[in-house]
Amino acid sequence: MTTLQPEQKVQPVRRNMRHIRPARRGDQDIPVRTADKNSPMKQSAGNKHPSENHTRDVVDGQMNHELTKARYRSPDLADLMFGDLVTTSLARDILERFLADGTVICKEVKSKEGEETRHALQAAYADAVAHACLRSDAPSDETSESETKYHWSWTKFPSTPINENKLVVFLNSVADHALSAARSILGDNSLKPRNRFAVPPMNKKHGIPLSYEPDGEDMRPDFIVLPLVAFTDDEEPKVNEAYVNFTAILLAGESKSARNARDGLTQVQRYMRGIKRAQPWLRFATGMAVGKDFVALLRGDCSGIERTELSLTDGRGCIEFIRIVLGIVLADKQEFGHNRDVEIGEKDVSVDIPESRSASTPNTGTSLVNSDSASQSVVPPIFSGSAPELETSCSTSSGFPNTDPLSRTTSSKSRTTSTGSKRGPDDEMKHGRKAKSRKRTVTLRAFIPVRVHDRECMGILFTSGSIRGRGTTVYVVVAADDGKTYLALKTSWQDVTRAEEQAAVLKRLSDHGPHPNVIIPSRLFDPMAKDGRVDSTLGSIRALLDDEMRQLQVENRVLTVTMSDLRRPVAYFWSPHDFVRGVVGALLGHQYLCEIGILHRDISENNIVLSLCRGGLGALIDFDMAIVGRPNMHKDPPPPPSIPKKQILASLLQPSSPLPMNDKPYKAQRTGTTPYMSIGVLRGEPHTHYDDIESFLYVLVLFFLSYKGPLQKEALRKARAQGFIQQVGAGRLPHVTSWPDMFKRWASGSHAEISESYPHICSRWESRSQSTAPALADLILDCWMMFSRHDLKVAHSQFIKLLQEWLTQYAGDESNYVYPFDD
Repeated sequence: MTTLQPEQKVQPVRRNMRHIRPARRGDQDIPVRTADKNSPMKQSAGNKHPSENHTRDVVDGQMNHELTKARYRSPDLADLMFGDLVTTSLARDILERFLADGTVICKEVKSKEGEETRHALQAAYADAVAHACLRSDAPSDETSESETKYHWSWTKFPSTPINENKLVVFLNSVADHALSAARSILGDNSLKPRNRFAVPPMNKKHGIPLSYEPDGEDMRPDFIVLPLVAFTDDEEPKVNEAYVNFTAILLAGESKSARNARDGLTQVQRYMRGIKRAQPWLRFATGMAVGKDFVALLRGDCSGIERTELSLTDGRGCIEFIRIVLGIVLADKQEFGHNRDVEIGEKDVSVDIPESRSASTPNTGTSLVNSDSASQSVVPPIFSGSAPELETSCSTSSGFPNTDPLSRTTSSKSRTTSTGSKRGPDDEMKHGRKAKSRKRTVTLRAFIPVRVHDRECMGILFTSGSIRGRGTTVYVVVAADDGKTYLALKTSWQDVTRAEEQAAVLKRLSDHGPHPNVIIPSRLFDPMAKDGRVDSTLGSIRALLDDEMRQLQVENRVLTVTMSDLRRPVAYFWSPHDFVRGVVGALLGHQYLCEIGILHRDISENNIVLSLCRGGLGALIDFDMAIVGRPNMHKDPPPPPSIPKKQILASLLQPSSPLPMNDKPYKAQRTGTTPYMSIGVLRGEPHTHYDDIESFLYVLVLFFLSYKGPLQKEALRKARAQGFIQQVGAGRLPHVTSWPDMFKRWASGSHAEISESYPHICSRWESRSQSTAPALADLILDCWMMFSRHDLKVAHSQFIKLLQEWLTQYAGDESNYVYPFDD
C-alpha cells in the first residue's frame, strides 16, 4: 500500500454512524414475500442459469430485488477507502493550491470583499471532517459549518453534454496535478501512481469483452480505471486495448449530464456486477458516477452497496473529490477489493466479437438486439429451431392448469430490426432464416487466478457472482499431496446467523461418515475463528463494530472456504441416460440426508454432479442452505392438501404489497434457487423434504429444455482433462439453448404447464435420434403424472423407481451416443 505519510501510524478508525442512512429516496426497493406478506418473489441477478433471459431490463430488475433495503448513503465512504492514502488535511492543502493556481474557483454568493477564500476553505475542511470517519487524530474543536454562501467550480470540468474523452482527460489532469502537489506538500518524490482513468472503445454492441453478458446488453462503461501496466510508457500514456476487459477493470464509471446522480447509478451497479462476475475473487467492487456538478462513489460487497454523493459546487465536495481521484490513482489492488489469498496471473485470450446482427444494420453505437443469451455469452446463441406454439391449451389432467395467459405467446418484448419492423426473438428461426453475425477475433489480456489459498489453480469451475448474496465461486485446484488430483475449492460469503447451523450440518455429516452419493466438504479454517482470519462484510470490509452492525438492516456475511472432491458438472453429460443416472444418485443422496436428519433445501442443476465412471450414479453437493432436523423425516406421511392447486397458482401472480416498516434486517423467508423451487416454498410455506423432491422434478424438466444434446466427444475429453473449468471469454457452452418464452417466467417463480414442454423438448432433441425425443417426452409425462396423482408429495423410492424403470426401458437408445472418456 502506498502511504502518503509513512512516518505516522494508521490511526484507529470508526464509522461515522451519524450520517450513514438507508438510500431510500429515488432508489426502487422491491418488496418481496415474507412469512406474513404475500408480495412478489425475491429475485437475484446472481446464480442465473445460462438458458435464462439476461438482457439489460431483466438484470436491472433483478438487481433492484437483490438490493432491496441494502443500499446505504455513507458520507464517510471516501475516507474509509482512501483515508490512509489521502488524509483530509492533505486534500485540503491540495485544494488550497488548486485555488491559488485557478484550477478551482470559489466565490462568495453575495460577492463580499475580504478573505472569502480562506474562510471558505476553513468551512469546507470543517464540513469534511464532520462527515468523515471518526479518527483519534481528528480535530475536536471544529464543527461543520453551512456553506450556502460559497460557490465552488472546477474551471476545466467538461461542459454539458459531457464528452467521455474530455471527462477522462479532466480526471487524469486532476489526478496528476494532485499527485504533484502531494509530493511537494509531503516532500516525498517517491510517490508513484498505480492506476489511470481510460475510455473504453466506442462499440456498445459488445464494448468490453469478457463481461459475461449478452451481446444485446450495453456493458460499456463511459470510463474505467485500469492498472498502469495497461498503458504505454509515453509522455501521454495511451491505453492498450487488450487490457480493456472486465478481468482487468478496477473501477467502472458512468457520466451523466443531468444534475441528478441517480440517473447513472443503475448503470454503474450493472457494471459493478460485471466486475464481480469476471473477478469473483474480489471482496467488493467499485463504481463511480460523474455528472454536472456532482460525483458519486459506490462500493458493493455481498451485503449490499454503500455510496457517497458529493456536490462539486461546495467545499466539502471538492475536498472529497480530490481524495477520491487521487486515492484511485494511488490505491493498490487490495484497496479495490482483491483477496490476498488469491494470486493473479495474466493470459492472452482470443475472443470472437460479433460486429453486427445483419449486413444492413446501421452502426449507431447502440444495440438493436434484445438478446436472450446466457450470462456468460460472448457469441450470440444460434440453435436449431424453436418449437411450434401450441394452438390449444394442454390437458388439465396433470392437475397443473395454466393460469398465465402470456405463457402461450412469444415474449412481449420485441426488437426493432434495421428495417424498422418488429420481431420476436425467435421469429427468424420460425421463418427458416438464421440471423447473420459477422465476427472479428480480438486478443485480450485477461487476469486469471493461478494460486488460491496456497494451492495451484487450474481455473474457475463455477461462479454465481452478483453484488449482494453468497457470491459462491468454485475453483479447480491441484491436490497438495500428489500434485495430480483435481479438487474443488469453494468460497462463499455466508450469513453469520447461519454459521452455527452450517457447522451443525457439517458435524452431522462427518459423524455419519461418507456416502457414495453425497460429496461432503471439509473446511480450510473456521470462518468464525478469533485468530484474525475472519473476513466479514460489515466487520473487516465496512469497519463496523458489533453495536453499529445492529443499526443496519442488512445481514453480515463471513467468507467461508471449503474443499471437496471434484465431480463432473451436469453440463458435461454424454447422454440423456447419463444425466438421469445423475438424478437417481442425487435422490439416493438426498434420501440418506433425510435418514440422518439433514434437509438440503437447495436442489438445483448446479448442486447435482455426475459420476466420473461409466454407468456410475450422480451425487448431491452444496450444504450452504441445509439445516439439521429429525432423522428419518422422509418417512413421515405426506400432509393433506390444504389449498387447491388452482388457488395456489393464482396466488403466485398476485400484485405486490408493501413490507411492514421495522428495524429488523431484511431477509427472505425462503431458500433455494428460484426456477427449481417448489410451489409451497414459493408461497412461503415451511420447507419440507417433499419440496426438495419436487425441485428434482423441475431440474429434470428444465434440463432437457436447456440443452440440445451433449457436447462433442473431443470437447468433453478436453473439458475433463482441464477439470471442467470455464474457458475465459468463451461464452456459454455451445450446446446450451435458451428456454422457451413460456418457461422464462420460471426464473421469477411462476410455473408454466409442464406438459407444454413436450414439443420444445422434442424440437431440441429429435435430431439426436428418432427415439430419443419420444423417450424424453415419456419420461417427463410419467414423472409429472406421478407428482400430479400424489399432489406433489412424492417419496424418494417412487421417484427413483420411475427413473430406473425408464433407464431399463430405453437402455438401447444410449447406443446412439458415444462414451467419450477413458476411465
